[in-house]
Amino acid sequence: MNKEIRGLLMFLGAIGLAYAALLLLVVVFTGAKIMKTVVIITTISTMLFTTGITPQVKARMKQQVQAIFTK
Repeated sequence: MNKEIRGLLMFLGAIGLAYAALLLLVVVFTGAKIMKTVVIITTISTMLFTTGITPQVKARMKQQVQAIFTK
């Protein structure tokens, strides 16, 4: 996968995660019942973001998470 497509996927994923965070704030302050929508957007955005990152970055992130939980 070339760099432009990876960058586009990461950008779309980040925008989607920001939108999901904004929707969570709306839920907290207004009590709107849109949690299913927030979960779906978060899931799709996370998939886009992780598709966009390189395998080396995935390995480093996995090591960092394991280091945090094995302390």
